[in-house]
Amino acid sequence: MFSLTARQVGTHLSELGLKDGPRATDRAVDEGLAKDAKLRDGTVFYVWHTDRVAELLRGRGLEASGAGAGGGTGRARPATGAGSAAARSTAASPSPRPTDGYGKVVATDGSALGNPGPTGWAWVDQTTGETGSGGLPHGTNNIGELLALLEALRHAGPAVDLLVRADSQYVINIATKWAKGWKRRGWLKGDGKVPENLELVQAIDAELDARTGRTDFEWVRGHAGDEHNEHADALAVAAARAAAPTRAGAG
Repeated sequence: MFSLTARQVGTHLSELGLKDGPRATDRAVDEGLAKDAKLRDGTVFYVWHTDRVAELLRGRGLEASGAGAGGGTGRARPATGAGSAAARSTAASPSPRPTDGYGKVVATDGSALGNPGPTGWAWVDQTTGETGSGGLPHGTNNIGELLALLEALRHAGPAVDLLVRADSQYVINIATKWAKGWKRRGWLKGDGKVPENLELVQAIDAELDARTGRTDFEWVRGHAGDEHNEHADALAVAAARAAAPTRAGAG
């Protein structure tokens, strides 16, 4: 959005009294700059509205410079971790590929700094150039990958024929095989243990069950030069860095 990092954008919003740590302030919500929502467990998260934030920051003399570190409008619902931040952007992705046979082709990726550590997720819609990303102060790479898929499904909607391109075989196996078996056993694995990240797995399963369009998955080798996978990775890493808790006394 601007030639700033996500953390620098956050600093400007904090100086304006619109952001308090990872949370949007009441003023930001009241002025329509951010929207708050809650998960079933009571976790609050926020979606920042890019156009309104961009207009506000331009008022501080900042110039837009293509796709960058900011957030955007739309649904983004991290399903774990208090104080989660999420965002969606409509900046064009580089050279969207043809989407033969599909209404949408979406690349997804997740990242956790230190794994576990600050976590980011992202999707890139190769059909429209839209992107979505968000972060959690603490999580794992698998959580980031699952969130990326969940938000990509929500972005695509239920009716369109969809191809999801992911570099996580863990996520693809959950979506295409494992979740079905766990569900039949009352959400237990074959050894009787509860699957990790169950809330996210159940949310993905519900989104897939609600789809009327075809849903296919393609495994993409990560860090192998696929432009959309690399784009999603860069967005996820940036979101993880932006979600990292600020150390006390840091200037």
